[in-house]
Amino acid sequence: MGLNSTKSALTNAEYSLTLSSPNDFYRNLSTIQGEFHLNVRSKLRIEKEIRIDLIGQLLENKKYASRSNRNSSQFNNTPNNNNNNIFLTYSCSLITSHENGTARTIKHQQVNYPFRIPLGSNLPPSCEFKEFCVVYYLEIYHDGRLLPNTHKRITIAPQTPQIIVPLPCKVTGSGDVTMICSLPKSFYSGRDCPVVPMSMSITNPKQKQIKAVTAQLMQTVSLNGIKRENEIFTALLNEIAENTKENEVNTKCELVLPANLSPTYVPNETGQPDNVPSIAITYEFRITAQMKGATTPNIRLSVPIGIE
Repeated sequence: MGLNSTKSALTNAEYSLTLSSPNDFYRNLSTIQGEFHLNVRSKLRIEKEIRIDLIGQLLENKKYASRSNRNSSQFNNTPNNNNNNIFLTYSCSLITSHENGTARTIKHQQVNYPFRIPLGSNLPPSCEFKEFCVVYYLEIYHDGRLLPNTHKRITIAPQTPQIIVPLPCKVTGSGDVTMICSLPKSFYSGRDCPVVPMSMSITNPKQKQIKAVTAQLMQTVSLNGIKRENEIFTALLNEIAENTKENEVNTKCELVLPANLSPTYVPNETGQPDNVPSIAITYEFRITAQMKGATTPNIRLSVPIGIE
């Protein structure tokens, strides 16, 4: 991956940026590595340095920001020049002037400059919602001036989810109707529309009429303590017959997640720097058995989403 070589009006040289990661995302405590490629056709003068900056920026919708009593520029998907919402800037020097402070001159030379940018442990993941988004990107500066066409978006993901077998959830409604739901895995990919199998068991000793069973996927997002919920979808579990009165129902259902869901993320509040936005993202299935003439039992089943 990388940027196409572009002739710069600032340097009279060709340059490009490539990243060495085999993935298209990075995790906390990992390292962004790559090379800056420079092809000087005539002469390049460096008074101070050529550096690469990793920038983290929170962009908020103006309406959402007013609800939270915070100042913000109008939200858009392109980072802007309002430094008030930049919470991370990590600068890595690629080429510097001579030690005595005189300018360095590079003539008729093609060189590669490797770089390493270590990531901390409490960076919120890249995400995009209707109210706000968090973006990371690399930019290259020559003697304090931004080089054209060097803007490169970087995706930062949470730590790898823990692989466990989740415990089943159980609820009992009126008429002694008991519903048990379980998932076979502890997390699912949010990138490629994965199928989520679900085991469903319903005990109906008094043969109450179960009109239908539905599954609702809910997303809960909070920014600096302000929480909101989004309904991703509601689906009818067709594997369970409508208006059934069976004593026992045991079946497996399948639900398909939409692609590109932001990954589950719960921050470590004790190690959160003051300038870094506190963001939490969680998901759950809300399974509801719609009963005739009885209290409707419902289950909340956590569904962790990864980026794998």
